[in-house]
Amino acid sequence: MAAAEAILTHGSAADAAKALGLDLKTFKNRLTRARERGMLGTEAAREQVADDAAILEAAQAGGIEDPRNLSHFWKIVKDDTGSGYSLFVKNPRTGQNVSVADMVREAIEGMSVTAPLALPPRPRSSNDHLLVIDLADVHFLKLAVRTETGHEYNREVARHRVVEGTKSLLRMAEPMGIGQILFVLGNDALHVDGPRSTTTSGTFQDSDGTIFQGFGDAAVAYNEAIGEAAKLANVDLLHCMSNHDWLMGWALSQTIAAPYRNLANSRIRATGYNLSERHRKYYRYESNLLGVTHGDGAKEEKLYGLMVHEAREHISSCQNLYWLLHHVHHKDRKTRGEVPFLREKDHNGMTALISGKPQFEGQHVNIEYVRSPSAPDGWHDRNGYVNRQAVECFLYHPQLGQRARFTEFF
Repeated sequence: MAAAEAILTHGSAADAAKALGLDLKTFKNRLTRARERGMLGTEAAREQVADDAAILEAAQAGGIEDPRNLSHFWKIVKDDTGSGYSLFVKNPRTGQNVSVADMVREAIEGMSVTAPLALPPRPRSSNDHLLVIDLADVHFLKLAVRTETGHEYNREVARHRVVEGTKSLLRMAEPMGIGQILFVLGNDALHVDGPRSTTTSGTFQDSDGTIFQGFGDAAVAYNEAIGEAAKLANVDLLHCMSNHDWLMGWALSQTIAAPYRNLANSRIRATGYNLSERHRKYYRYESNLLGVTHGDGAKEEKLYGLMVHEAREHISSCQNLYWLLHHVHHKDRKTRGEVPFLREKDHNGMTALISGKPQFEGQHVNIEYVRSPSAPDGWHDRNGYVNRQAVECFLYHPQLGQRARFTEFF
């Protein structure tokens, strides 16, 4: 009877146990026996503490016969449209000395214990992933002046971002397990295509130095970055033709790859196809087929058909299809099936992740534009083309497709 009287007098189980000099578990056992004997839950007991109709209503809705055992509760009111409010209410009779430890203990004791699921453990990843390092649109020789654009970019900054950006990407990706590396060259590695500071088509560019200085700095930077990659795995080099440096960019890749052409047992490989002037190139890794192109040529809607036609010997045995594009300097990621679906896009000041119908790897072709580490120059800044500068890499599982993407922002 003492437990029943104590709970009626003190309200909460913690206060009643403390008054009787009992630990909470012993008191609860006595209280349970008292309830079973009908010593609690009388009309008089309810009337004694049910001054607030909301407390009584909440207690009864939760299966608590005596509302003094309810130290606090949430009151949630919503209409058919989902509008409404929620209130945290503390019982004025019993909620003055609520112990957090007691609340946690009560919650744990009230949880139903179920047997763990008998599922086999997932195997740990081995060193079998393909890592694609794609330093897109570096634009050695581009000049951005902070007083004009808010950004500083020149040959020194470009070299730093190539080397240190690659090191950072490798640090992030290495724990996933790397079995092979594809290092993409080209893609406007140089800002101009000759001695007059103009692109291949003759458009003048603000430049930091001569074509000779830019060519030399780029060669040194890329060689250092490729060397860092080769410390972790075998590296395949692949050149991607581009619009700013159609000729000089190709020559730069030939220079970088020259020591490894036709070299047996080398950690770094450069084949004639990978270093050719083909507009679109394909690279297969197990059940992954990657298409690589700059992005200023064939339209997106043609890329799947071109992949089927140009890589027909691989298309039927590759479940995961990808295109890596460049040129626009910002992130634009989409899936193209019967209906194109935009998944992610960089805007000025924000990156939008778009929700919608799930698009699974292996069912459609996945198109991704790669971010650029180069800052906006005067022309880009005046026209509002302000990109968030970064280098990126992509990790592909032999069967499961793209498992991760790592980005180093500047």
